[in-house]
Amino acid sequence: MKIIKSVSIILVVGVSLLLFMLGPFGLFDNDRPVETDTTVVFSPDELLVKLPHGNALLEILDLSRFDGDEALIKINLLAELPTFKDHPLYQAYYFMAMNNIMLRLGRIDDASTYAKKLLDFAEQEQLQWLKASALSELAIERTKRGDLDTALTYLNESERIAKEINYEGLLIKSYNSLGVISILSSDYSKAQEYFHQGLKLIETNPKHLYHSKIIGNLAVIYIYLEEWNKAIAYIAQSKEIYGQDKRLEPAIMTILLTNESNVYFRLGNTLQARRAYAEARQTLEKDSSARLQAVVLNSLSNVLYLEQQYESAIAESNRCLGLDGIQKLPLQRGLCYKSKAHSNMALGNYSAAIEDLHASIKDNIKIAHTAYITGNYKSLSQAYEKLGNSSDALKYFKLYYLGDKEVLFDQRQSELYLLEESFNAEAARNAFALLKTKNEIQDLELEGQTLVTRVILGVTFCVLLALGYVIKKNLDIENKNQLLQYSNTNLVELSTRDALTGLYNRRHFDQFILSLKQDNSVYRDSNFTIAIMDLDHFKKINDNYGHDVGDAVLINVAKRFLLQLPSSGLIIRWGGEEFICVIEDQDDISSLDQLHKVWKVIKDVPVATVAGDIDITISIGAVTDVSVSQLMMNHAELIKRADERLYKAKHSGRNQIIAVD
Repeated sequence: MKIIKSVSIILVVGVSLLLFMLGPFGLFDNDRPVETDTTVVFSPDELLVKLPHGNALLEILDLSRFDGDEALIKINLLAELPTFKDHPLYQAYYFMAMNNIMLRLGRIDDASTYAKKLLDFAEQEQLQWLKASALSELAIERTKRGDLDTALTYLNESERIAKEINYEGLLIKSYNSLGVISILSSDYSKAQEYFHQGLKLIETNPKHLYHSKIIGNLAVIYIYLEEWNKAIAYIAQSKEIYGQDKRLEPAIMTILLTNESNVYFRLGNTLQARRAYAEARQTLEKDSSARLQAVVLNSLSNVLYLEQQYESAIAESNRCLGLDGIQKLPLQRGLCYKSKAHSNMALGNYSAAIEDLHASIKDNIKIAHTAYITGNYKSLSQAYEKLGNSSDALKYFKLYYLGDKEVLFDQRQSELYLLEESFNAEAARNAFALLKTKNEIQDLELEGQTLVTRVILGVTFCVLLALGYVIKKNLDIENKNQLLQYSNTNLVELSTRDALTGLYNRRHFDQFILSLKQDNSVYRDSNFTIAIMDLDHFKKINDNYGHDVGDAVLINVAKRFLLQLPSSGLIIRWGGEEFICVIEDQDDISSLDQLHKVWKVIKDVPVATVAGDIDITISIGAVTDVSVSQLMMNHAELIKRADERLYKAKHSGRNQIIAVD
């Protein structure tokens, strides 16, 4: 009896101890609600396939994107069936397919008619998803005609409805169209935002038809930012996605290849530009739209310009301008006028070039394309100068100067967004690691429940074994949490450092301003200088010696900043070859004198590289005598003033410091 009593006591104590230790894990909280995702994604295709002719109609819809003639025959046969009018979904998809067919056949006006019929039918049947689809199609048609305001109105309403009913498939399409309009309006950061929203939805819709289009349009942003390597990389990625889906229309590949040709045109690579154009030409078919024909003809004109066949280039531009329907496509017509003007200037036909440039600007204004308008102003200034008309040359140079400044600001805003996206991507990966750890903890909880059941059966040995097991698992969890915490610390450090130079980046600047707002007692009586520094003609170094040498120059310059500027100063790589520093006045030397010191050591000492010694200079715009309160409250305005002085330094000879207006 004593033995039984002792064993019973050990068993009770063991079980109680085990239950006490496992309590904090919530293994016995059976009444806890289980969180589930109840969001239902709307898909009209899933409704259609449940109908007798649903699959056949979906196949025709897919076919309508790349074979207009065959799709037209099949849908007319299907529409003749008596049962085709039995359900409104049939009529809705009929209008959608006919819209695609008309676009494929290049009949834009007829496509617009079917899109309007689709909208009327949606309102008649009170189908919100169909109304959103119709508005999206009408917006695309309006965008091609250059009517961006109307297109934007349609898209905003389409986006609102799609969000309301959780129509993710249409939202992806809408975000792509909104991004394209933002590109045409030269708002690149907003375009990036829309494209990234679309890509986030594509993570759960990987087979969406617009996957390739969105990646290709991201390449367009990098073309405008003159980030050629990134543009080519995105084009290659888009082409790869396109090749994985046989349902996509050839027009996507046509645009990708002409964009690729235009990148090589800007780089002066004649062979690659000609190769990409030739591949784009092969994608054109007899029923290709005027828009696609214009895009390919303009690409050919650019290639001929590189080959110095200026007369032939003008002939191709004239072919583009003579296309039936080109008058309704201001973007394409403006580009063809621009290409023609460049060839006329190469031949010395400056009066003709001026006429072409004015025509191009007239079309650019219709779509509010700042980058194109600014480029044309520069060409006009050059043409008038060649004709000896100095007053008009100066007039258009001033317009170019103001426009170029606006475009540079847009580019910098886009670079900032790219940095933020990079940080967000790191944060997302960190969140994924945390979620994985939580899942492992949940797995442990399930194992613990099984373990408790066994313990209650009364096996003392199993109780002790289970205790050891749980303790080990708890230690594993603690180790994983410590690793995760260490990873978070490293992530914060990495996110505020520039990977190439080791200097701080823009995110650290934001943290610095925040820390001042929280406690500025250390700098209460301090004055600062804020300066923006930009290496002169840095693009030539990359073009002449390659990006590896360019990177070596940036690293060397960063080291000089760190050696010459005081340790209390804040030195940031702002983007590309541009840097920002915040320097505190010292008792023995002013911050402006310190800035002159670093300027002198950069211009006087060449950079030793594998390509030999390279002389470099730097232009600096600065704002002096900045109090800590001004720095906290008006840092954005101060940076803008310094940027304006940098711009002045650049355009008045470079290699200088400008600290006053």
